Amino acid sequence: MSRFIDNGNDTVTDNQTGLIWFKKDSRQLTGKWIHLEKAIKFAEEKNVENFGGFNDWRVPKLEDVKTIFDKSFSQRDFGNNEIHIPAEFEPKGADCTWTDTVNGERAMMFSLVKGRSSWINKFGEGPFAVRLVRGTEKDGS
Repeated sequence: MSRFIDNGNDTVTDNQTGLIWFKKDSRQLTGKWIHLEKAIKFAEEKNVENFGGFNDWRVPKLEDVKTIFDKSFSQRDFGNNEIHIPAEFEPKGADCTWTDTVNGERAMMFSLVKGRSSWINKFGEGPFAVRLVRGTEKDGS
């Protein structure tokens, strides 16, 4: 069985971690860049919609995002830069995603190009997006 499965409902399951991800990021779904507070609101809206049949979507933890980044994965982001996420995710997404790690007015952003995190003003709008996730990582993965 493949590690990543396209569920056919705009979600992707990672069989290694048990996490379920949005196939598209927030920019692909809304056409807009968003800051972290809007990313949190986006998750709340998708929960009300019962997106993919679930109502527990959230902004990912830094540890969550690191599980989908792998230099062996290669696809192109919105600007045609190489990003390192599985092919099951929709191509032409953002090159980074917000995480739920916050320190005052700053929040942790994770680069899908370099596999590194950095602190960004949590009200910065771009080019920033979020890829929502649900579930918790399986023990021992």
